[in-house]
Amino acid sequence: MPVKEVILDLRLILLKNSKWLLLLVIFSFFIFLRFYDLENRTPFSFDQVTNAWAMKDFILDHKLLLVGPVAKGNSGFYVGPFYYYYLSIFYFITKLDPIAAGWAAGVASIFTFVTLFYVANKVFSFRTALIAVLIHTVSYYAIGFDRIQWPVNFIFPLSLIIFYSLYKVITGKEKYLLLLAVALGFSFSMHFTAVFFPIMILFSLPFFPKTIQTLKYSIVAVLLFVIFLIPNIIYELNSKASSSKHLSGYINTYYHGFHFVRFIQMVTDAFIEAEATIFFKILKPVKYLIYPLFVIIFYLKKPTKNTFTICYLFGLWFLIPWIVFTVYKGEITNYYFSLTRPIVILILAYLFSRMFEIKNVVVKIIVIIFIVCYSFFNVSGYMNEKMQGLSGRRNNVIKAIESKKKIPFQEGVPESYIYYIYTIK
Repeated sequence: MPVKEVILDLRLILLKNSKWLLLLVIFSFFIFLRFYDLENRTPFSFDQVTNAWAMKDFILDHKLLLVGPVAKGNSGFYVGPFYYYYLSIFYFITKLDPIAAGWAAGVASIFTFVTLFYVANKVFSFRTALIAVLIHTVSYYAIGFDRIQWPVNFIFPLSLIIFYSLYKVITGKEKYLLLLAVALGFSFSMHFTAVFFPIMILFSLPFFPKTIQTLKYSIVAVLLFVIFLIPNIIYELNSKASSSKHLSGYINTYYHGFHFVRFIQMVTDAFIEAEATIFFKILKPVKYLIYPLFVIIFYLKKPTKNTFTICYLFGLWFLIPWIVFTVYKGEITNYYFSLTRPIVILILAYLFSRMFEIKNVVVKIIVIIFIVCYSFFNVSGYMNEKMQGLSGRRNNVIKAIESKKKIPFQEGVPESYIYYIYTIK
């Protein structure tokens, strides 16, 4: 075959599959940013050390883990153990070496990438999905978040799956109640903010199809969800102090009722994930506009049941955490709102995608320039960040061993765990 024909055929293949090639490029860059320099850029501090000791109990001492980490401080109630089971795979492979933390975080981030692309593609379009995963790939905040090994890694993808399941159920696909139950069950092994999801489901119930199929799948879904609670139930039955008492005491301590002034004060926190994702300080006020702007552009353009459902569910994702933390007087951290970040990214991706539809070359050039600048400043910010990862912790332990110094057990201290695995017989 002549060379010219081969080149022409190759060009046709590339053009035909250009969108998938672009996705592959983005994914390759994503993998690089999540796994690059794993030893130096894997955080290993209090939470990771606590998880590592739990892995030692599970893998080395064969202690059955029926509950996960404590849900909140000294509250006395615990999330489920399924994140520990996931983490144990990596600690087993690495023989308890803490580099397992970096691999566990990285693999979780791949699940997040795939989930984000799938949902964005199904709900909106391929172009919106590409933009969504690009934003998530290069975001300084997302990179740092994804590289921390902690259960919160899974709140992002599970939040997306729960949103998508509700969307499918409301639009007549009752079988997605089963996926909803599984995602909800896993979420209760990740973080206490999973309590927001049942409230969101409750406010979605009026829109569920009133059919026999809904009832049948609902019964099975409830049973599926209960299965995920069995380890916690067994733990409670064998525990002297019931966590339900701890939970009720915790609520009584930190509940102060709804106050409208407090509600207004919480608006900054309600959209804090949008602020972190937008990145540029000068664009900080935009975080308050993205949802109403989305509703105006998305729903008013084509007011249908599907577009209403998406806008309604997006609204719940912002409003429920906002209201719940309004009546809460305890400490609030930005990652408590991490379940809203996938919604923020979907909205931003959709708005950028719509801008590409405008038949004006200048607008398209401006959007491309912004995306390029956004990518450059976010990635360069992360790459230039100095971090103390595992390597520094290891060096401290190696020096101590060489000088024949013992490092005793200290809760949450990285060196004490590394010393243990280096000196274990």
